[in-house]
Amino acid sequence: MKGGIARGERPSTAFRSLQPTHLRKGRLGRWTIVRASVLAFLLSDKVSMYTQVDLLPFVRWGDAPVVTTDPLTGESIPTLASDAVGPPLTAEGGVTSQNVQVTRLWGEVKTRAGVLRFGRIPNHWGTGMVFNAGNRPMDEFGDTVDRVSFTGKAGQVFLMGGLENRTEGLVAEKDDYHAAVASVLFQTEKASLGTFHTYRWRSEDTLKYTLWIGDLYGEADLGIAHIEGEFAAIVGGGDLDEGVNDLRQAAFGGNLGVDFDPGTIRGGLLLGFATGDADTSDNRVKTFSYDPDWNQSLFLFQEPMPTLAAEVVNAENGGRNTAAAITGYSFSNTLFIKPRVGWRVDERFYVDLSYLAATQAKQDIQEATLTRKGYGSEAALNLRYDPFPHFWVDGTAALFLPGGRFVDYVDTEYEGGFNKNAWGLRLISTVEF
Repeated sequence: MKGGIARGERPSTAFRSLQPTHLRKGRLGRWTIVRASVLAFLLSDKVSMYTQVDLLPFVRWGDAPVVTTDPLTGESIPTLASDAVGPPLTAEGGVTSQNVQVTRLWGEVKTRAGVLRFGRIPNHWGTGMVFNAGNRPMDEFGDTVDRVSFTGKAGQVFLMGGLENRTEGLVAEKDDYHAAVASVLFQTEKASLGTFHTYRWRSEDTLKYTLWIGDLYGEADLGIAHIEGEFAAIVGGGDLDEGVNDLRQAAFGGNLGVDFDPGTIRGGLLLGFATGDADTSDNRVKTFSYDPDWNQSLFLFQEPMPTLAAEVVNAENGGRNTAAAITGYSFSNTLFIKPRVGWRVDERFYVDLSYLAATQAKQDIQEATLTRKGYGSEAALNLRYDPFPHFWVDGTAALFLPGGRFVDYVDTEYEGGFNKNAWGLRLISTVEF
């Protein structure tokens, strides 16, 4: 992960949300400032320590204006007259977690046999479909684990094994979730192929739950073409705290991408799937969801859609109502395709046009006669400009065309028929080192 002094997630967004005609029109916009830097402390040629510090993470532009009082009257000066903004504070004046967050801290020890890592570590594998560290400017979440692991190398094969403490419950109770992880990766300069496995279990005697996640990843650099693919399976079952007993889980997902870059003109094609569940009322879970930081769009599977204007606006809902949302933050229960074509204007300026189309992998049996399967499509124009080393600007304009799943929506409270197109803009400026 690269350290950065300015890492903006959606520095400029303005979304026109899908909404039925009886609700007032609203906009879904966020301006955020700075995120993330990783500090490395090289204690010796064998021992090092790393920490990630998030500075003003996901703070909106204009948040926390400094409001003072009139020295004569003692009354608060209107916010309109404020000439400064400050770090977010609690009502009592305390510092909030949006000032500085130490989100990761781990150590590494190099030995003749391999590398020992321990601490709160970023978790990433393959394309980031299942485990995604969230290290890119557009990422909002990021996977982090408390893990101790050892990685060794035999020729061009890397072997890793480790233990994780997934959830620490009550100290005096056997209610923790633990995990064992292992991976095998064959890697050369032109290709790699590997598999990553996670086995999770709960230690409490009365509640048993186990989960296995198996992931296969491969990529190859063929000169003007680059191929990358990932397939994952999630299988498990048991009893949960919420009183859900005899739960059984079996879900699958995968994606395959091909990129061509012979020179001035470039292109690509991305295909993927995530299994769905036809009956969400039983104790069989079949829906697969990608990691929410696996970003491929501006609307579909990137924001809750549709987002409606709240009837009562307050600080908790921010003026938004997602109760009618059909899709959320991640690719889930879907079959999708995304072709892309681009033009390299010069070494600093790139233009890309993409089209994402998605439909349900499995339609709910209760909705099969009411709605069609298609989520819709999204066309996007992306411009990237790299004028100087360590600095780049990325702008995206997108148009979302709702499919039958949105158009045929039926709800007694929100009426139905989310058939209006949605458009949006995003601008990201990044300084990294």
